[in-house]
Amino acid sequence: MTESRVPIESGRDRFAESRAYQSRARRTLASGVASASRATQLPVPICFAKGRGAHLTDVDGNDYIDYTLALGPMLLGHSPAPVIEAVQRQLALGIGYGASHRNEAELAEAVCRTIPSGEKVVLSNTGSEAIHVAIRIARAATGRTRIIKFLGHYHGWFDPIHIGISSVRPPQLGNGDDQPPLDMGAADSGMRKLGTAGQDPLASASVTVCQWNSESALEEVLANDVAAVIMEPVNVNGGCILPRPGYLDAVRKLTQRVGAVLIYDEIVTGYRLGLGGAQQRYGVLPDLTVLGKALGAGFPISAVCGSAHLMDEVASLRVAHMGTFNGNPVCTAAALAAVRHMESNADEIYPSLDARTSELVQVLTQAGLEAELPIAINSATGVVRMFISPISVGSYEDSFRANAAAMQTFTTSLVEQGVHVPARGVFYLSVAHTPQDIADTGAAATVAAMKAAKETSSM
Repeated sequence: MTESRVPIESGRDRFAESRAYQSRARRTLASGVASASRATQLPVPICFAKGRGAHLTDVDGNDYIDYTLALGPMLLGHSPAPVIEAVQRQLALGIGYGASHRNEAELAEAVCRTIPSGEKVVLSNTGSEAIHVAIRIARAATGRTRIIKFLGHYHGWFDPIHIGISSVRPPQLGNGDDQPPLDMGAADSGMRKLGTAGQDPLASASVTVCQWNSESALEEVLANDVAAVIMEPVNVNGGCILPRPGYLDAVRKLTQRVGAVLIYDEIVTGYRLGLGGAQQRYGVLPDLTVLGKALGAGFPISAVCGSAHLMDEVASLRVAHMGTFNGNPVCTAAALAAVRHMESNADEIYPSLDARTSELVQVLTQAGLEAELPIAINSATGVVRMFISPISVGSYEDSFRANAAAMQTFTTSLVEQGVHVPARGVFYLSVAHTPQDIADTGAAATVAAMKAAKETSSM
């Protein structure tokens, strides 16, 4: 086994500047972070200064192998040259027009070429926005209102759809040393549990939450009043749970039987599991697809694509799709460059992602074996989810039986050794990760697993 790539220096606070930044930020920035999931990072939410390839550098000068990848968008790595060059060219021409420009149609054409179900496209800015565009189109096309979503599937933070998924639990925000391990608690007590405080419970009155990966569960709730069934075709947010063989095909047939629109939320899986996303990987096409994250290579952009018949709800202006920043020239330039690069290099990108994914699973598994730490790992191309659990995690409910406190110990140790990973143990991979990055991660994971094993043995 090689040594951990970032030795922990005795007596030196490697995160002094990040702690100082957090102290400053909390005075004016609510919680000290701009997104709730960042608040749970230990030993302190890291303040970064720059990124290149698969690496980040923080304000203390510490270097990290980055598996957070901005929670998925940086599939091409940090600051990919084709994207940066395209953005620089556009910046010289203007930041925003509030009117049409060539990038819009060229990006729509690129999306339709690469996403199997795409015939027409609408552009938006964030995944949460695009989800609601898709739902609105489905309701307009069917004349129905009820939506079916699945337990453990995350479709953004807006009130109507942010149910049946656990939220980030508030940490004890102190100087970083006194924060307890993240307590994920028990599984949701009800299928319709709200995702966060402040939600209007009536906003989701027309949404039904259903068990995923069960054909019979869907049959029980699916009827002629359903406008759409929405899902992550691979439930990345619920634990990187894969669809059971034949399940997506069964859902496709059931929705067609009652005339409901099938929506794939491919915000995470789009352009990550393959050029054509999960629908290409599994060969089952939805009516509408929601894209984001890797689409923009780090720039804020999202899209909905689907059949021309459904998208004509927007084309006819029956559905008013509005937004000041929709189709922003800079963001569309970035997305167009990213999609073209992935399209031209797909034969290299996706086999490489598959190889790095398998290598990461191997080194994490070996780290668990060496430490005698029971771990369960789920993976798909470019994403790995690790649990500290003596049983496999085959459902969202299974994920709550894992040891979240020990997982927090594990990921905190990785951060201390220069491996940046979200606290819940999800690893996103990019084309920039190298075999050496994986080997170094394995060394750090062995140290982290030893620490987590001590915690589990003392419980």
